[in-house]
Amino acid sequence: MPSLQPCPTCGLADQVRSVAAEYRAGLTVETVRTRRDDRWRTETREVASNLARALAPAPERHPERIPGALGAVALFGAGFLYFTADSQRDFETSRDRLLAGSSLLDPSAASEADSLQLYSGLALLLAVVLLATALLLRVSTNRALAGRPHAERLWSTAWYCSRCGTAHFPPTAGQGAGPLSLQEFRHRVWTAGGYGHLAERHRA
Repeated sequence: MPSLQPCPTCGLADQVRSVAAEYRAGLTVETVRTRRDDRWRTETREVASNLARALAPAPERHPERIPGALGAVALFGAGFLYFTADSQRDFETSRDRLLAGSSLLDPSAASEADSLQLYSGLALLLAVVLLATALLLRVSTNRALAGRPHAERLWSTAWYCSRCGTAHFPPTAGQGAGPLSLQEFRHRVWTAGGYGHLAERHRA
């Protein structure tokens, strides 16, 4: 652990803690009970305070989650529509046999089973697009965050003053010793990891 560096704004050190310690202090584990299918389930998840999120050495968001979840729903819908169309076709075949030669049978009438099958195909296409998008986002994110160890090495040398709400680096870090806003600090650290361009998208 580097030696304590007083805050360059107030000149004091009594409210200064390492960024890593401040970040860990803002992480808590919360237990949540959810009900699904008439059963209660207990889940634990990590929750970060606003300050911990602002001091994070890398973006914690997972952009692939939303298209991935929507893709799974679309895939389920495609399967449901396919089997519904199959059942409907069996029903229509039986009905047509009963009505064969009857004036009630209209051969030109559109088949409901064909419509359901069309919707099933469209839902399947949508599912493929969404799941492919989720995969590409995941690969892109992993590639962008490949330099995280470099960012964490710089991040671990930094200090945070809770009195002034600013971060600063020791002179040995080569980043200047002046105070930095949380957004400026994020940009410096994330740039060291090669994903500084994400700092504007994820504001501190």
